[in-house]
Amino acid sequence: MSRTRLSVLTMLCAAATLVAAGCGASTEKPSGDNAGSGDSQCTPGEPSDVPDPKPLTVDVAADTALAGQVPAAIKADGKIVIATDAAYAPNEFTLEGSDEIIGMDVDLGKAIGKVLGVEVVFENASFDGILAGIQANRYELGMSSFTDTKEREQTVDFVTYFSAGTSTMVRKCNPKNIKTIEDLCGKKVGAENGTTQLDQLNTEDAEGSVVKACKDAGKEAPVAQGFPKQTDVNAALAANRIDAYMADSPVVDYAVKKTGDAFEKAGEDTDSAPYGIAIPKTAPGFSQALQGAVQKLIDDGTYKKILDNWGVSSGAIDQAKINGALY
Repeated sequence: MSRTRLSVLTMLCAAATLVAAGCGASTEKPSGDNAGSGDSQCTPGEPSDVPDPKPLTVDVAADTALAGQVPAAIKADGKIVIATDAAYAPNEFTLEGSDEIIGMDVDLGKAIGKVLGVEVVFENASFDGILAGIQANRYELGMSSFTDTKEREQTVDFVTYFSAGTSTMVRKCNPKNIKTIEDLCGKKVGAENGTTQLDQLNTEDAEGSVVKACKDAGKEAPVAQGFPKQTDVNAALAANRIDAYMADSPVVDYAVKKTGDAFEKAGEDTDSAPYGIAIPKTAPGFSQALQGAVQKLIDDGTYKKILDNWGVSSGAIDQAKINGALY
């Protein structure tokens, strides 16, 4: 797989003409399965010219007591290496022509480092390989929009720091008329590899399973398609290779805002659950230090400033927890 990637905005805008032609060029009323969202003259909007938020540098004092809880082996070199899949804007991503990883998770991770008195270094990694990399001691933490689940807690510990739901994205004008989970039955639906959404599209016993919902309704299961990166999922939808995709709510909201001429959100968000910082089980005390650092940032208002900067304050939580999985 190439290490070169396009930003979410670039990849989506490159396909905007294709999408506009597919749903807005005709004023004829669609029919049947190709019906739109109810507007017989649906016209794509204009791409947003709102610039991407810039990384927010916060002034946070070190907490000696919390810093003392960081295992010596972790802080031996004065830095913490955090793995992230930088293709999930606005949580973690890179802009076109830059290797700098930015986003809500990054700013929050760096603020946590300041509280613990250590430098934080983010390293780009494949999402579905991060937890295994933590177990193999390649990374000291994982911070990449991980939903804290009971299954994942079997291999790593988590400290919760955000709450996100699952959203469904479709092409502008909703040509397949997708409004509910059951409308995904029999459709080609994408998600990033390793995500809870791909589990929901593939597995009947997953929490919020689309497969089970379709079975209960007497319909065919969705044709699930996994992709290495979220940017790949976006490109597949724009190119009409899939009918819809499922992703975390802040990611879908951000993509809609940045590319008003290409995509739209379908239906309501579902399955809200906490994000967690993934921590090796072999680092005693580290979870407590991180939980304390996140809570300190929540309590002093730094946390809200970071979320506000990236437009994701709707996912704010009041209390950071260790292993706070809901399912």
